[in-house]
Amino acid sequence: MKKTIRNLAIIAGISLVGILPASAQGQGPSDGGAGSCATIVVDYFENLEATPLSSAEIDEMTFLREEEKLARDVYLSLAETWQLPIFSQIARAESQHMNRVLVLLELYGIQDPISDDSVGAFNNPDLQALYTMLVETGENSLIDALAVGATIEDLDLADIDEILALSENAPIGFVCENLAKGSRNHLRAFMAALRAQDGDYVPQYLDQETFDAILASDMERGLIYDENGDILASCGRSGSGRSGNSGGNGNGGNGNSGNGNTGNGGNGTSGNGGNGGGSGDCDGTGPNTP
Repeated sequence: MKKTIRNLAIIAGISLVGILPASAQGQGPSDGGAGSCATIVVDYFENLEATPLSSAEIDEMTFLREEEKLARDVYLSLAETWQLPIFSQIARAESQHMNRVLVLLELYGIQDPISDDSVGAFNNPDLQALYTMLVETGENSLIDALAVGATIEDLDLADIDEILALSENAPIGFVCENLAKGSRNHLRAFMAALRAQDGDYVPQYLDQETFDAILASDMERGLIYDENGDILASCGRSGSGRSGNSGGNGNGGNGNSGNGNTGNGGNGTSGNGGNGGGSGDCDGTGPNTP
């Protein structure tokens, strides 16, 4: 149990240098003074009650592990095609998301569904087919590729919402609330880059109101949430930078991404996948993410 908890703090992507509890930045509960976010996460997670899982919860955790791999693998493939930082940076974030779900599987003694971690290999046939379709769509044009990114994050957020509605298990809530934060940041980054290319994306899984509210809010940099979605800690330097333009000179085109159209084409202007800075979140705007 201790090893699992320590691993959680490590894979959360939390820097051990220059981090403050939420209370030191005017957010969240006080921990009685300055301390590292790693310590906060370890101490907090250690005291969460892990109740036995239902078969539905086990199925959801197993699926989520490969779903996070789907995101990583698609972004790695599109990074090779388009050579843009937004894809490689968010792929690294998805690797961390995979690791967080693995911590939950190990905590509950659930077999890892990933037997082959190579790019494009899945045990779930639906995810295997979805990977192929999304990569093929994303190779059509830069706009299609960015819309694929928006589609994946839209799907991830909807699935995580379902898990949070299904499970009252505190460790699952803790991990999923923070996965959702990362996916919201990824969605903001992809949508900013897509719109900079004169493209757009209509949500296929989230409702329009929720989707619009995410895009209208700032990047959630360095925040750690508890199992109820309340701020547990705010780590590192606060940064308000939004995602930058993702460039390319490709002509956009129409194509299907997931269950919806990727958007209309247009001539892109070159730019960066995102501006670095902030608290170190890898959401298309910085090098490292929780």
